[in-house]
Amino acid sequence: MKASRIRWGILVLVYLVFHFWYGGNGNALTSSEVTRYVELAEGLGPKAAESFKDFAQSDDGREFVMVNLNLYRDFPVYQDGRITGESSEKVEAKYTSQMLRELLLRGSHPLVSVVPIQNFPGEGEVTRTLWDRATMIRYRSRRDFLDIALNTDFHENVQHKWAALEKTHTLPSTPLIWGVGVRLIPFLALLCLGLILDRLLDRKK
Repeated sequence: MKASRIRWGILVLVYLVFHFWYGGNGNALTSSEVTRYVELAEGLGPKAAESFKDFAQSDDGREFVMVNLNLYRDFPVYQDGRITGESSEKVEAKYTSQMLRELLLRGSHPLVSVVPIQNFPGEGEVTRTLWDRATMIRYRSRRDFLDIALNTDFHENVQHKWAALEKTHTLPSTPLIWGVGVRLIPFLALLCLGLILDRLLDRKK
């Protein structure tokens, strides 16, 4: 009985570590952090700096979802004029592979990536584009997003993204309804592991 309690205690501790690392309900950016990020963003131009400033100042400390709408070029176009025989999708993959590593290190990850089938007509005066791909990415916090977006290595790698995309639109969004959350998956896995260990060790006794 004592050994079983120890095992369950360890499993609970493992889950709690994951839960707090995965985050999603932290502290908002401080004024000094906002100032630092804006200063970093100024190197991207006044328009970008203003967007980053608005984004940082309205931080609530909670997780958010970035909706990305992408339209690919017929072939990659680099600013330095280089020509590759690769497709735009393959060139963008060079960017996304590094981006994925940065995301996972910060408890962030893609939620879904889809290829639109058709562009249905709608109501109102809206400019409509038949996007090639729509992706939703969960960020643990705005702090994590800004750390990635304003990192020097990111700027060196993002050239592949701009070479691949003819048009792109990003929409930071607050999640209102969640399906099965990622927090539930490790909880169920650890629960099953604990039950299996109890069953196996009880049989040995």
